[in-house]
Amino acid sequence: MPWITPLIILLTFVFFIPIQTHLFEGIKVFGVKPDLGFVLSYLAGLTWGGQRGLFLGLVLGGLQDFFSVGNFGPNFFLKGLIGFSAGLSETFFIYFALPTHFVVSFFVSLLHDLIGTLFLYGILDGLMVLSWSMIGRALYNSVITTGVLFFLSRRLQSGDLWINGVSK
Repeated sequence: MPWITPLIILLTFVFFIPIQTHLFEGIKVFGVKPDLGFVLSYLAGLTWGGQRGLFLGLVLGGLQDFFSVGNFGPNFFLKGLIGFSAGLSETFFIYFALPTHFVVSFFVSLLHDLIGTLFLYGILDGLMVLSWSMIGRALYNSVITTGVLFFLSRRLQSGDLWINGVSK
């Protein structure tokens, strides 16, 4: 299935902003919505390696920065870093147990939000902003990431794993 990777990338570019802004707005839990850019950057790096994870992370972060009211740069830089870092770890991390992925994606998401807040507000104000919404978003991102990895870890009719079909 060599056509699956370009198809996934095309669909991501076309539907990323509408899903993040409209669909995810409707699935808020206690005022917190997941960060689709984080989830896709993490998963892209994990399944496709550091270069593609970096590229997709930079593009998704750039789209988030472009369509948001805030500064241009934080999401661009951080999503690219997440995709690249996940890609560096994919050789030994991709087949870890799902609870391990949940914990790692939780802490990476929390660190992502904290660094982004520090970047925007500075150290003193940024550390005071560490809030339940950051923890809630990290939980939400972890659940979605682990759910997608659960789906990708299922076997196809051929006996191969889904993740092997869409990776590299």
